[in-house]
Amino acid sequence: MQNTEDKNKQNSQLDTKSESSQISKEAIDWLLSRIVELPKYWLIISSLLIVLSTCEVNLGKEFSFKFKVTNTTAVFLALIWLPSTLKVFALSGGAVKTPAGEINGSGMMPMLQSMTGDSLGFLIEQTKLAEEVAPPQQQLEMRQIRHEWQKVYASSIPLSETQKQMERLAERYKEIRNSMPSSAQRTFEMESITGRMRALASEVKFSVKEIQDLLQSNDQGKRLLGLSIAEKSEDIIYFDLVLNLINNSETAFEQTCALRGMEKMVSQLDAQKKEVLRLVLLKQRDYNADEKRWIQLGSNRWLISGRLLSALQEKT
Repeated sequence: MQNTEDKNKQNSQLDTKSESSQISKEAIDWLLSRIVELPKYWLIISSLLIVLSTCEVNLGKEFSFKFKVTNTTAVFLALIWLPSTLKVFALSGGAVKTPAGEINGSGMMPMLQSMTGDSLGFLIEQTKLAEEVAPPQQQLEMRQIRHEWQKVYASSIPLSETQKQMERLAERYKEIRNSMPSSAQRTFEMESITGRMRALASEVKFSVKEIQDLLQSNDQGKRLLGLSIAEKSEDIIYFDLVLNLINNSETAFEQTCALRGMEKMVSQLDAQKKEVLRLVLLKQRDYNADEKRWIQLGSNRWLISGRLLSALQEKT
């Protein structure tokens, strides 16, 4: 009789344990809704990249234009679901808290580590772009995702090699600018480089003088390297040089990087610097590509500059 009661008690405990380990329907429904939710601006950006990647323009002596589906197009198509994919990665690498409790995963870090540096760099930069245009409630989520990508890439480069790798990336950026025609592939390459620099910026130990020299260099790759480090440092010692690159950028891409760097230091500016920055931003928002005023309505530069102008109006 006692054995029967003990057995029933054990079975009851097992049933209770099994029930507590099951994921409720409410938790599953909540999780699925979060995974398949795609930010509106992310969809817009991805769609534009897909369209641009199918356009092949030759600006030589004989102008030509044609549509062509490439491997890059396939990459951009896959990236539409990047936010959802990253949420799955985040889920499987740790835990997600739902209104009905916490769901644990088993980890997929080896899959992330198997990706090429080019792909990781591009995803880092695209996630940064999505973060900039996402609604406020999603910005933190995208930032956390980006930081995870950056950790994965940084871990693949030995600490002793980070500075050399940054310099190689700067040289590669210059080569791409000088040799590749405007195309989706070139955009992919440049954004991949920027993303990888972003991931390594906190690992390098350039001196203030070295960073200032980079920001004043005639070499586009070195300036990009300087901007990535200045953005990470958030030090207003680089204010004048970053401001100059906002006002005198060779390209819209370079100005985007300079605006990002300025956004990191704007809260530390005094009244005089704020006024100088405000005038430069207003001038650059009067878009004219021929005069290298790159802040165009609807671009991410417009959004960043708008946030900067708002920050300048805040009381210190």
